[in-house]
Amino acid sequence: MREGWDTPDRAALIEALSVFWLILLYIWRIRLFHPWRWLIVVSLVIASHATRREGVRALGLGWHEFRRGASRVGPWVVLLAGALLGTGALLGTINPVVARRAPGSLGVYLVWGLVQQWLLNGYLLNRLLQGGAGRWAPLTAATLFTLAHLPNWFLMAVSLAGGYLAAVLFLRYRSLLVLGLAHGLIGFLLNLVVPDEISGRFLVGPRYILHQYGTYPEALL
Repeated sequence: MREGWDTPDRAALIEALSVFWLILLYIWRIRLFHPWRWLIVVSLVIASHATRREGVRALGLGWHEFRRGASRVGPWVVLLAGALLGTGALLGTINPVVARRAPGSLGVYLVWGLVQQWLLNGYLLNRLLQGGAGRWAPLTAATLFTLAHLPNWFLMAVSLAGGYLAAVLFLRYRSLLVLGLAHGLIGFLLNLVVPDEISGRFLVGPRYILHQYGTYPEALL
């Protein structure tokens, strides 16, 4: 990987957009018939990191960055988590099924949160910066992250705000681990307290359409 990003790397920008479109293709078509082919996307991203020789700090996996990020971001995450739980209890919207499965479900969310933050910040945001996006990189990354959650309006709203904030925090503290754990925890709590009729059961793409309308347009198959 180059030491400085002053000169835009157009190849990095093309690479990032290509991987993004591949993710959309997987969500909207490939997953319907070949659900395990997401491994191809993951393999391409890992190969990209290896080719560019991106180390621990570039990916936000450093222990020093984790401690610094946790001390600054952690209290706000705890505060938000408490607010979500309190609101859910007050409004009586805590989902008993999700609550019963909390230990296993939370673990899955933490892992999935880390994966999403890796793709958003460790990969996409880094490539956009290398490609010359500059100060627009966080908003651009958040916008692409939001489009990946079409057509679930609830997840799109959360992804735009949360994705932008995560990108800004990643540039400031450079800790993928902190953001991944925060993402997983808040995601789990939203699933716990937000009614399915609002959250769309956290589904995206064809699965969201099938859930909402009971059918899927043949033209998209």
